[in-house]
Amino acid sequence: MNATNPIEINGKSYDKFSLNLAISGRYESDGSQNACINLLLTPTRIEAGEVVTAPEFAISILRGSFSEIADPAEQTAVAAIQTALQTLISTKGL
Repeated sequence: MNATNPIEINGKSYDKFSLNLAISGRYESDGSQNACINLLLTPTRIEAGEVVTAPEFAISILRGSFSEIADPAEQTAVAAIQTALQTLISTKGL
């Protein structure tokens, strides 16, 4: 993923993020969907063909459930992920 605003660490520009996304979905007793979401973005750059990461500067976004998501950008991202996964399930005929 490309960083909108590259991060400067020790005079080096990290213009990418290595991404780790975990989603654990479930249904509630009322039939509504819920999930725990964890997104970890690790600053990354490529120098002379070598990938360099800065895990000590990683950014973590952790949500215990959909209902905890108040940020409109995060709500939009989660909706897009849900749509993409449902499309994959439907395309596979599952």
